[in-house]
Amino acid sequence: MSEKLIELEEKIVYLDHTIEELNEVVFRQMQKIDELEEMIKHLSTQIEQLKDDLEGGVQITNDRPPHY
Repeated sequence: MSEKLIELEEKIVYLDHTIEELNEVVFRQMQKIDELEEMIKHLSTQIEQLKDDLEGGVQITNDRPPHY
């Protein structure tokens, strides 16, 4: 019976360690997700500003330059 108990204790220690590692991975992933969400917000704002600038009078046409 003692051998079984030791085996179970070893498994518990291993599982505890695995849980710790997985928690660290999840934490780092959440940090990266937060960083990427901030980047998306920033890029969305820049895109909106560019759209507003284009609608505000800058016209882009497909006309050829006069030297063609």
